[in-house]
Amino acid sequence: MEDKQSWKLPDHPLRFPVTIANGERLEAVSLRAFSVSEHREAIAKAGEHEDDHFEALLRLASGLSVEDLEEIKRPDYVSLSRLIHEYVSLPASYFQGRTPENPDSVELLVPVKGIGRTIERLDLEVPPMKVTKAMRKLKTDDERADFCSAHCTGLAVPEVQRLSVPDWTQLQGRLNSFLNKPADFFPRMTST
Repeated sequence: MEDKQSWKLPDHPLRFPVTIANGERLEAVSLRAFSVSEHREAIAKAGEHEDDHFEALLRLASGLSVEDLEEIKRPDYVSLSRLIHEYVSLPASYFQGRTPENPDSVELLVPVKGIGRTIERLDLEVPPMKVTKAMRKLKTDDERADFCSAHCTGLAVPEVQRLSVPDWTQLQGRLNSFLNKPADFFPRMTST
């Protein structure tokens, strides 16, 4: 298992290597993890079509220009799109290869530079009703998700937005349970 500080998306060796604009022969595409805020920004700038979204996210993760990406052969593009789809839709536990022992205290796949600290784990609190009432007053789904995430993690909203997409996905799954599951879904707390 890799050190959590060095985790990154897997490189994709190209089945059909290409020559890019600078004359370099591209044999593999390196991909980097990206944050929730970077994801949102890339999607907002992309067109409406799902293919445009994947292309924008692939440019973000690879650092390739539009021109260089257009040189990639279609089968390699499909493979790269699959990697990006997994990254944006699967929780951190998938990439870590294990389910967290405690879903309310999880190690981050990609540590985050917070405000005056490095955040390596999230410790979650179940939200009280006042949080859900306040959420309803916010205008967008992103604002509501950021507000609830910040409240339940103790992070500032900018810190929440720096989470990697798989860490965000895992957090949202747990928050969905907090907001929608009945009390008997959760194990009973033991007194010490």
